[in-house]
Amino acid sequence: MYNITQVVESFKQNAKIGLFFDQDLASRTSFKIGGRAALLAEPQDSDSLAELLKSAQAAGVPHFILGGGTNVLFDDSGYDGIVVSTKKLCGIEIVGKQQTESPTQAQDDGAENSGKAIIRAAAGESVAALVSFAEREGLSGLEEFAGLPGTVGGAVYMNARCFEKEISNVAAKITWLESASQDSPNAQDESQAQDCAAASAGAFIVKSAVFSPSDWAYKKSPFTGTGRVVLSAEFVVQKGDKASIAQKGAAFIQERKNKGHYKAPCAGSVFKNNRAFGRPTGKIIDELGLKGERRGGAQIAPFHGNIIINAGGASSADVRALIDLCKSAALEKFGFKLEEEIVLA
Repeated sequence: MYNITQVVESFKQNAKIGLFFDQDLASRTSFKIGGRAALLAEPQDSDSLAELLKSAQAAGVPHFILGGGTNVLFDDSGYDGIVVSTKKLCGIEIVGKQQTESPTQAQDDGAENSGKAIIRAAAGESVAALVSFAEREGLSGLEEFAGLPGTVGGAVYMNARCFEKEISNVAAKITWLESASQDSPNAQDESQAQDCAAASAGAFIVKSAVFSPSDWAYKKSPFTGTGRVVLSAEFVVQKGDKASIAQKGAAFIQERKNKGHYKAPCAGSVFKNNRAFGRPTGKIIDELGLKGERRGGAQIAPFHGNIIINAGGASSADVRALIDLCKSAALEKFGFKLEEEIVLA
């Protein structure tokens, strides 16, 4: 039996880690579903996060990393461990510029598009804040992610895909936290950035690596399911016209509205789109005649087959029942095994 009190005692004097008992989880998720967390922790920097995880590991206390809560379904019974929020890991800045190597290319692109820049964003920053920052700076390449809820860390962890563009298409160098005992993902130019904790059993360290799109599988990330915690990401963007960038971003937000993404509490797409299926999962569920199907307060959205909404008072059991219904129906009729995109916690 683990002892959360042991962890709390270790950090109650640490001003850089907020500790909160018996916290409601429903209010921290876009689904508005879930019980309570035995303890919620909010570290303000990577050192504090590493020490917190090290202490939790030593005490045998389970933990769950929570970003914006837009892609997670917490159980009605809550989480009997430590929910670690990354919301306090903040900061967005331009850290480098890449001038176009070819003068001919620069001439073709025009003066405004003659170079590239690198934006670094901390994991706790919202994707909306990142997109807005790029827009203000006249930097193009992130417009497809306009209106995407959640945090930068969550988008990298899940390799978010919007309007045929994946995070892996624009993300380059990633910095993450992992146990010193874990193997590192396969990436070029990988280097240990700094030690965040003592080099002993159970220690956690900060690592960074330069990734190319080929290092990421379709709709998957080198971090999903590894236990690694994304700390920050650097994005390669292109100089462009501010008005055009703003117009393009606004168009993508409007398209999300037209698709009903903001009509009711939900977690966006419930299932991944598998290219082998030949059509989007939403279309598959539509063909199964399941749009509008309800279980308790949860409903497969009448306007989109791959979205389950909280139509009022939905429980996690209601949502899970609809997930199981879609999976069993798709397997029986089409032989497809649907895979959840949302995280079930």
